[in-house]
Amino acid sequence: MIQTFLSREAEMLQAAEAIEDGVGSGELHLLPEQPDEVDEAGASAVEGRLLVRRALARERNPKLRSMKIQHVQRMGAPLQCEVCSFDFVKTYGELGKDYIEVHHVTPLHATGVRETKLDELACLCANCHRMCHRAGQGETWRTPAALRRLIQEVSSQDR
Repeated sequence: MIQTFLSREAEMLQAAEAIEDGVGSGELHLLPEQPDEVDEAGASAVEGRLLVRRALARERNPKLRSMKIQHVQRMGAPLQCEVCSFDFVKTYGELGKDYIEVHHVTPLHATGVRETKLDELACLCANCHRMCHRAGQGETWRTPAALRRLIQEVSSQDR
């Protein structure tokens, strides 16, 4: 690390000054673009720098996830993805016990501040969760039901 710093001292000092200015003013500035971070063949790139990010995020109540999981279990339903039926226990054994991602059926960015009920949450595997959030052209999100229909359509086309 010290060798890297010494070989790029001017860039490192510029980055340090940007951080110092950002802390002093209360506004963090983007660090200057770092040259030569991708090798000539495009087969590797430098990663792992520490970055400071500022972002607005919608508040989520972490208790809702465990409440949703407990609700599903009390109902005697398997804890599996509501879209594709992936079951973490069947794949990962004990490691997957009591694990599932919990997703807002209608995203908070669309609803704003509101009270969330358990039936407005869906249990999803990581893949289906990402696909619900992945935007296609003209879309911003999709419901688990819409994703389930899409999977069924694609599946029927493959036959």
